[in-house]
Amino acid sequence: MILRRSLYLLALCGLTRLLAAQTPPGAGNLQPPTAPATQPSATLRPSLDVVKTALSQLQLNRWKASTPIRNEAESNVASIQKDVNSTLPTLLTAADTAPDSPARLLPVYRNVEALYDVMLRVDAAARLAAPADQMSALDQALARLDDGRRALGDQLQQVSEVQETRVIHLQAALKAIPPPPPPVTPTPVPVKCPVTPARKKPAAKPATPPATSQTTPATTPH
Repeated sequence: MILRRSLYLLALCGLTRLLAAQTPPGAGNLQPPTAPATQPSATLRPSLDVVKTALSQLQLNRWKASTPIRNEAESNVASIQKDVNSTLPTLLTAADTAPDSPARLLPVYRNVEALYDVMLRVDAAARLAAPADQMSALDQALARLDDGRRALGDQLQQVSEVQETRVIHLQAALKAIPPPPPPVTPTPVPVKCPVTPARKKPAAKPATPPATSQTTPATTPH
């Protein structure tokens, strides 16, 4: 139920950001609720500490079990140690930066669910073959891990409900805003083509009369 609801909220997160971006100033009269700021690492740290202590006390060579059962237990214990020392801390670091984000909490929750299933198999094998002290330590670690995963599941559900309520508030705020007026179509302004002035022909120059040669009249002898 929590996983299905969380996946639904992941899809709504994108809508939340879109609606928030489209909400004009002054439209947030409805104050959406805020999610708890508890970091997932703080929720799971007590349980994980008990799990690590129980694993450090295991001595599988003292188990009165067949080789296949002991080999399976060794493989499961190695998987748990790798998860609590490497995989899960990386997920917790990412989730601690945004403890109110279902998208960050969901991978942690799914990892803890898988971790609990493996711990359950180790505990079941220990009940059949492990010494009393090791079996008791595993029982306690399994119970504490169950408490941690339940607390994380409650936190994930609460964060998801807050995000869902926030989306509803944003949708209500957007519906209360009147739609913007239609854009005014500008009146086209006629474009006048520039008129090129006519070029004037240059005035014709007056013709120059041909030059007359001046000759000295001949003198008639007397």
